[in-house]
Amino acid sequence: MYNPYIPEIIKIAARDLRKNMTESEKLIWDRIRNKKLWYKFERQKPLYLYTEDSGLDRYIIPDFICIELKTIIEIDWSVHNLKEVSELDLEKEILLKQKWFKILRLTNQEIKENINNSIKKIAALFP
Repeated sequence: MYNPYIPEIIKIAARDLRKNMTESEKLIWDRIRNKKLWYKFERQKPLYLYTEDSGLDRYIIPDFICIELKTIIEIDWSVHNLKEVSELDLEKEILLKQKWFKILRLTNQEIKENINNSIKKIAALFP
């Protein structure tokens, strides 16, 4: 699961995502950072998934991840309703679940409408 070498292009992509967080991501990050929910979460941290037969390493960059709890929080917005994007999301979820990760998907809309309920959903994942 751990791959010490993260290609520069993946590092750059993660850095750009951290610099350009959506409003909903900022709302969630403000409430989970610095162990505010008792566990350490990281934002847009590259995660090695597997190496293809061709030798190419595959990574994903989840919105938020807690390694200790093997928990990922994904924030979905309208583009996730597109068929090709939702199929890719499903493929990633299958791979992550094979590695024993729990995935919580929240929408921008539900976060903006009721941030407290979204935080309760996150906390409900904890043991």
